[in-house]
Amino acid sequence: MLGENIKIGNRRVWMHKAINHPDFASESVLTRDPWSFVELWLKRQNKSEALSFWSQALRFHEAAKYMDVEASPLSLYYSFLNATKALLVVRGATHAENHGVTGDRPAKAKASLANEAITFKSGGILPALCTYLGESTVTHTAEKYNLKDLLWNVPFVHRAFLHTFRSAPELFIPLESACYVKHPDPKARECWFQAEVSPRYADGRMLRNIPHSFEWFTEDGRTYIRRKKRFNWWRGKAPQAEKLLAQKRLGTYHSKTRRIIVPISGNRDLWYIKRNLSSNPPSERHGLTIIFAAMHRLSELARYDPNGLERHLYGTSNWLITEFMTNSADQFIDQMASEITGFQFWRPAIRTP
Repeated sequence: MLGENIKIGNRRVWMHKAINHPDFASESVLTRDPWSFVELWLKRQNKSEALSFWSQALRFHEAAKYMDVEASPLSLYYSFLNATKALLVVRGATHAENHGVTGDRPAKAKASLANEAITFKSGGILPALCTYLGESTVTHTAEKYNLKDLLWNVPFVHRAFLHTFRSAPELFIPLESACYVKHPDPKARECWFQAEVSPRYADGRMLRNIPHSFEWFTEDGRTYIRRKKRFNWWRGKAPQAEKLLAQKRLGTYHSKTRRIIVPISGNRDLWYIKRNLSSNPPSERHGLTIIFAAMHRLSELARYDPNGLERHLYGTSNWLITEFMTNSADQFIDQMASEITGFQFWRPAIRTP
């Protein structure tokens, strides 16, 4: 059974890039420069400390444009670091000033992405971001991943990853019309997340590994997924207090759904459901924390082991790493801008005469 779109005012409630505090009721922001919009928004909100971090993030971002690929990870990482600090300050999230992440490679190990270890620590900026996003945090012992597995979990370089590691299974199933819907019965209140599966991926072999909290079904020759858990909406001309409570329930439901439904930002946002594979250690990490940690490791190599970074850039993973460094800033900042402001950001299409 397909659900019907729920609405806030006259606006249908579609999937939102902000994980926490999404503003479903407002118009999306149409801009190719989220930097300027967030800067002006921070000024209107009198967030001077966050504005300083955001401005510093922009300076590092601009500097990276003029650096060779061997040096740019250092500047890109400090851009991400300061943008994250701006978010934590805006949302009042407590954090220590250390970075909260470190990396290493075993002695005498060859320079492969699988040998680039990345450790999430128990305190600092990255753990504070994990806490803000509702991830599990490290309390007593560190949690370690490798750079190969982290990049496997980044949607915008997933195609490059599969070309580099041809035996790796596909993680992301593309979706259409990702939205929140309600039961078609006018007397019903229950709502859920629903999306159509891209026809190419609409078969049981791909869908058998979707997370247990989701299910798939077919209707009128099309395949859909939906989240099993429900939340209650309002019916008819409900009091304003009841509507606000329902929107709060939507926000809570959405933040958990966004752990599994992930975007690629662009002129038209693309949504995917991440498959649940036992061979994927960082599967429950959000895209923002994964990009942050992966860029930190590349920045360490640029600063302390340029020869090791050069071996990656001239090795079999060169396209994957280059694609990540080329595209990560736009993707990271677009989603960070949504987290800071609550708005959805879209890039206007360029029309040719």
